[in-house]
Amino acid sequence: MDVLETVSSVRPAHLALFDATTLTAKGIRDQLVARSFPIASVRLFTSGNDPDANLTEFAGEAMLVTRPDIDTLHDLEIAFLCGTRQEGEQYLDWAGRAGFVAIDLTRASSGGDRSPVNAAVNPEAIGKAPGVIATPHPVAQMLSSLIAPIGRHCGLEEAVAVVLQPASERGEPGIDELYHQGLSLMNFTELPTQVFGRQLAFNLIPGHLAEEARGTSATRADIEREVRRITGGTYRLAVQTIQAPVFHGHVAAAHVVLPAGKGREDLLAALRRSEDITMGARGARATPVERAGEGGLLVADVRPGLGESSFWVWALVDDLVGGTSLNAVRIAELLLKRGPGGGGA
Repeated sequence: MDVLETVSSVRPAHLALFDATTLTAKGIRDQLVARSFPIASVRLFTSGNDPDANLTEFAGEAMLVTRPDIDTLHDLEIAFLCGTRQEGEQYLDWAGRAGFVAIDLTRASSGGDRSPVNAAVNPEAIGKAPGVIATPHPVAQMLSSLIAPIGRHCGLEEAVAVVLQPASERGEPGIDELYHQGLSLMNFTELPTQVFGRQLAFNLIPGHLAEEARGTSATRADIEREVRRITGGTYRLAVQTIQAPVFHGHVAAAHVVLPAGKGREDLLAALRRSEDITMGARGARATPVERAGEGGLLVADVRPGLGESSFWVWALVDDLVGGTSLNAVRIAELLLKRGPGGGGA
């Protein structure tokens, strides 16, 4: 049963979104409204000083975005950290100091002792005190959602995945740069490269080069580690990421090896047991363009792999609608269901 069905009678919560004008924050705001999250109050904050970025909307109403002040957060219960890693680092200790739960989508809290939380896979990783809850890298969120039901209901020996990452993973600056790169190429003018470090339009960038340009430490080893910590199990796992010239939508081509004797029907049955996975019919829309704005993880195709018990799985998700944003709101729903003091450590 989805947590949404269990929170309608729970008392409303006092919320805040840090860096509330980002693309990630927009996904959070949309999910809070779509899932009718019980809200007593909501405050929108920014880490910047741009006076032109102090207005946004929530649930169709215009709202001011202000600089946060820890001394005014005594009644805050749940906060979503939605900015860059550097911006998130400013607020990591605020949760413990002010007594609220911070759901971190900035990667600032990644790499610690606690497992990142995929609410549909390892909700037990949420702690029992105010503090910070780390959410997975968008690729780890997608792959753990795909791999967990296979491992639990069918068994899994090995998974090798190539994931195409969209420009939207870099927020509005990434989308804008991809758009303007396309215009520049068509008009033979200089390409902007501040976000991706090189040409992305009509091109592909290996994951390690994309992360170098981003100035982050999220390597494929980090992503593999997160997926393993979220899903458990002893299967072998290898992940490769590629920055793709698409605006929205993560795509994974995953080769999975099942235990001997397991076949296609076993794999399909395991995938169907997950409420978060939609199985595409023959001829289903199965490209990032067609899935933009659609919720949920779509498994669009399953084809034979290298052996009797191995298969290629083609899966897609719009991260802003059905990935990390949805996961963060689901974590908040679980916190609300637990009641006061049920936060993450």
